[in-house]
Amino acid sequence: MYNYLNGEIVEIDGNNVVVDVAGIGYELAVSNYTVAECQIGQKQKLYTYLQIKEDGIALFGFGSLEEKNMFLRLISVSGVGCKVALAILSGMDSNSLAIAIFNGDTHLLTKIKGLGKKTAERLVLELKEKVVVDATEVKMPILNSLDVPLTKEMQNAIAILSSLGKNQADAERLVNAANKLGATTTEELVNMAFRIN
Repeated sequence: MYNYLNGEIVEIDGNNVVVDVAGIGYELAVSNYTVAECQIGQKQKLYTYLQIKEDGIALFGFGSLEEKNMFLRLISVSGVGCKVALAILSGMDSNSLAIAIFNGDTHLLTKIKGLGKKTAERLVLELKEKVVVDATEVKMPILNSLDVPLTKEMQNAIAILSSLGKNQADAERLVNAANKLGATTTEELVNMAFRIN
């Protein structure tokens, strides 16, 4: 129903912010990362998700479209409701969360307050093929250095991406990022490359 709200932050109370839009105050539940971006008196654009349940209505806000998209992926997982999803996003930024899920790092995921092992395993199982990571956030080694030689699989993946219209530099960057995220076979590298921004 609401895609985003653009207005003045008039109140911040824990993980709730009130945004004044044309004289109407909308209260949104937000993550720690989003609340850190908000300041009373400043104009802010927050992407939104409206939850309608039998016992009430809640509006959730997100500082970026990436965070909202991750929230939507999280609540698609069995047993993960809106409050749990928001708690997960408060414990780890959306790109780090995507990397942890892609790598199947349940140990890192369970460090998030309130996230148990079984739920972490479900996140990995159900979202591993759906998450998108930002390559600029991945610490990448220098290509073709003595420390990080291109494997045959990486060379094949670069060739495939090039044949699909990527220029050589972009293909190398994407394959290198995919490899850094744990992809090793040609198929894994190509598939992961298409899920990196």
